[in-house]
Amino acid sequence: MTFDPPVTCPVCEEVLELDRDLEDHLIGKHTQREVARYVVSQQERAEIEPVGEAATPNYSSH
Repeated sequence: MTFDPPVTCPVCEEVLELDRDLEDHLIGKHTQREVARYVVSQQERAEIEPVGEAATPNYSSH
């Protein structure tokens, strides 16, 4: 039997019960506007600081 760790809601950071589904939680606990704001904020964050560039030091400036 495999163990799946509990899921944490990315919007409110609530740790869901093991029998809860993230989709059901999002629909039941959050408005469409809350979910949309979260998605937009994540997209904006990704555009500002791409993952590859954030982890790579820039040695060419010296």
